[in-house]
Amino acid sequence: MVVAVQLAALLALLLALWRLAWRPHAVARSFARQGVRGPPYTFLAGSLPEAKRLLMAGRRGVAPLDAACHDIMPVLLPQFHRWVADYGRTFLFWIGPIPALFSTDLQLIKQVLTDRTGLYQKDFMIPVLKFLFGNGVILINGDDWKRHRKVVLPAFNHETIKSMSAVTAEVTKQMMQQWREQIHQSGDKESAEIDMIHAFNDLTAKVNGRVAFGTSHWEVDEVIVLMREMQKLATAAMLDAPILWYVTLVLVFCIRICMQHQQPSAAGRRRSQVWWARRRGRRQGDLFGLLLEAWTPQQQQHGNNGETLTTDEVIDECKTFFAAGQETTATLLVWAMFLLAVHPEWQHKVREEVFREFCCTSDGDGDGEVPHADVLAKLKLVLIHGVAGDIAPLPPIVYIQRRAASDAVLGDIKVPQGTVISIPIAMLHRDKQVWGADADEFNPMRFEHGLTKAAKDPKALLAFSLGLRVCTGQSFGIVEVQVVMAMILRRFSFSLSPEYVHKPKYLLSLTPKLGMPLIVRNVDG
Repeated sequence: MVVAVQLAALLALLLALWRLAWRPHAVARSFARQGVRGPPYTFLAGSLPEAKRLLMAGRRGVAPLDAACHDIMPVLLPQFHRWVADYGRTFLFWIGPIPALFSTDLQLIKQVLTDRTGLYQKDFMIPVLKFLFGNGVILINGDDWKRHRKVVLPAFNHETIKSMSAVTAEVTKQMMQQWREQIHQSGDKESAEIDMIHAFNDLTAKVNGRVAFGTSHWEVDEVIVLMREMQKLATAAMLDAPILWYVTLVLVFCIRICMQHQQPSAAGRRRSQVWWARRRGRRQGDLFGLLLEAWTPQQQQHGNNGETLTTDEVIDECKTFFAAGQETTATLLVWAMFLLAVHPEWQHKVREEVFREFCCTSDGDGDGEVPHADVLAKLKLVLIHGVAGDIAPLPPIVYIQRRAASDAVLGDIKVPQGTVISIPIAMLHRDKQVWGADADEFNPMRFEHGLTKAAKDPKALLAFSLGLRVCTGQSFGIVEVQVVMAMILRRFSFSLSPEYVHKPKYLLSLTPKLGMPLIVRNVDG
């Protein structure tokens, strides 16, 4: 018995040494023979100590950027910026004992994102994000992903988006009234300084919360509060050096978020009971109700050939919509307002277009009007600036990751199973080989002839990803931004506050480190 235990312990030790010592060096030698190098592997920690050193050095003594500067990667992710300079456009680094291939080669990235076999899977490796985003369509893989997508995608049809737009307009009108009151209560009664981060986080939380969980149900505000708390916890986890992801984050943050996670799920299950009680009456128009349209007790009982979702899976999808959509849409709106404030000539052009195309048909001041599809299609500059022009230099999501489910050949590089593919969207959106010599400049007219003709490659814009795993809610996100920007531009002008400091930071999304204060004025005031 003792001998058996000792042999088991010896085998476990040898396996650990193989995984943590021998295999990483063997993988590094294999990549080196293919011309792919990178920072050296450190036992157990991989490249994380070097990444932490470069990150800390990059944070110390960094002066604020000029507001018109989009060269943000040396500030956001100085380790990757340094490694690209040292090792080239494609290099190998280590997340603990896990090999990771970082590349700014658009052809390699397109191969990963447009793969239809499921070879390159979603894998964020940070456990708290599954609690935050829900184990929904953006995180799952394989047959489960196909099943979820089949149910979720029809929920974003034209009529549903139209209904969602009405909610967006209603909440935006409430925000605009608050802005008017702040201007009226200011000292000069002509302008007020408003933090766009707070304003748009509140707006998108209300919009997405109501769209996801219902427009009138009393538990919506409760769920929003809980989801925001989970976001704060996940953000706190991201603030620590990456090496803590393997220890503190897993042991502390996962426990706390798991406790928070149970409450929105319980609220969602109570919501499903209310929904079923009302099902014979007026049909609910929220995403939760739309997803439950594909779910019936009979389908659950008989399996429906695996084409349905469980109640918990429906709740996860609503959490995915809220958490992922709320954060990125708020960030997109913040940077849209920032760029229009920094470039007032473009703000004037976009406002002229809105006045020309956005006709008042609803109430006395037009604040509550929702522009129909024909009007939105005419708002070329709002679409160009709000969805493309500001995403290219300042994308809400700076980089994404995939993981090779088996051995693969990426371009002419042999990639072993388990390798993480790191895709730096922010760097790819500023690549002069793809976007031209003016890639660092703010130039919305590069999108004048459409998103696919803005760069040398029609698939260069990666804001919503590519291929089958493209963002399911992108249509609603685009419409939400158009509605909000059009309504604001009709009633307000804005400029950068003297208090603003241009120091972007990257947590769950790209965000201003010290807030986004803008000076807001009534257009007709």
